[in-house]
Amino acid sequence: MLMPAIAHTAEWYEKIKLKGDVRFRNELIQQENKGDNFRWRIRARLVADAEINDAWSATIGLASGSDDPVSTNQNLTGGFSRKTINLDLAYVDFHPKRISGLNMNAGKMRFPFETADKTQLVWDNDLTPEGLALTYKHKAGGKADVFVNAAGFYITDNDPDNDQWMSGGQAGFSVKPSDNVSLVAGAGYFNFLRTKGMPMFYNSSKNFGNSGTKVVDGAKTTYYYVGEYEEFEILGILDATVNDRTFLRFTGDYVNNAGADSLNTAYLFGGALNYGKDRGSLKLFANYRAIEADAVIGVFNSSDFIGGGTNGKGWELGLSIGLEKNVSFDVTYLLNKKGIKESESELDYKRLEVDFQARF
Repeated sequence: MLMPAIAHTAEWYEKIKLKGDVRFRNELIQQENKGDNFRWRIRARLVADAEINDAWSATIGLASGSDDPVSTNQNLTGGFSRKTINLDLAYVDFHPKRISGLNMNAGKMRFPFETADKTQLVWDNDLTPEGLALTYKHKAGGKADVFVNAAGFYITDNDPDNDQWMSGGQAGFSVKPSDNVSLVAGAGYFNFLRTKGMPMFYNSSKNFGNSGTKVVDGAKTTYYYVGEYEEFEILGILDATVNDRTFLRFTGDYVNNAGADSLNTAYLFGGALNYGKDRGSLKLFANYRAIEADAVIGVFNSSDFIGGGTNGKGWELGLSIGLEKNVSFDVTYLLNKKGIKESESELDYKRLEVDFQARF
């Protein structure tokens, strides 16, 4: 009686795949009119993907940090105190065998939309939204694929008449016109339901660069959105193979918020050079972006560029050196300007991040 149970248990565990990463960061932030901020930080993430059967799987993920939706970093402070671990992922994935390329997710999930090489103009890489999503990829020919993505994300629970959602869709294609060149292009629409006149998402005591009405009630400050957010995005990625060890990538991203009459656009362009793989590999990258105040929801885009949010412009520069397989030394430097409205004076913002990272 015992042997079948043991065999069944072993078979179950063989269907669970664990992966994660650990990162140790030294960071310096210099902002005009403020003192320098020098800190040490860590990040740890662990994800378990479980295959339930041929059509269903489930994922659970844990991550360090606070409840911040766009950061899993944890400051090293507090006299060796224990650090917080949070639920980062919890979703099920239905992928019927009879419809190849279709995935339907429900829960707190990995980000389901294509992004411009994770440059975070619209969405931070650490964001794990909550709701329902559908992704579909279909081979349209020998060298082309098409993709369609759609989602409905539940953001806040106010009351039945004032709950806030994000619904969005995206479509695009990837094509390889030659052995050395490939292209990905896509367009998306993201509509945030009920923002105007409502408190700003996650932490309403901050405006994250978005235009807002400030209301002070004693010691409490609350910012309210003054407009709607209907974001249209166009993105593209061009890859070129120079030789069997050298690769180039060019990236572009453009966003317009049709829900705002002004200060409603953002754009990014950049490139990267990759040489080699694993030990001794090298990656150099650079991108420039400008984000007007109401182009995107500020709390959900990059938490590093201008310190997070919108209403800024500038460069992101970096390099990554492979020390061994899945182990790297990374340096990122942000040279930015905060406050690009005509009514504001621009402030310098500089950020240096030095990372040691191991993935498994």
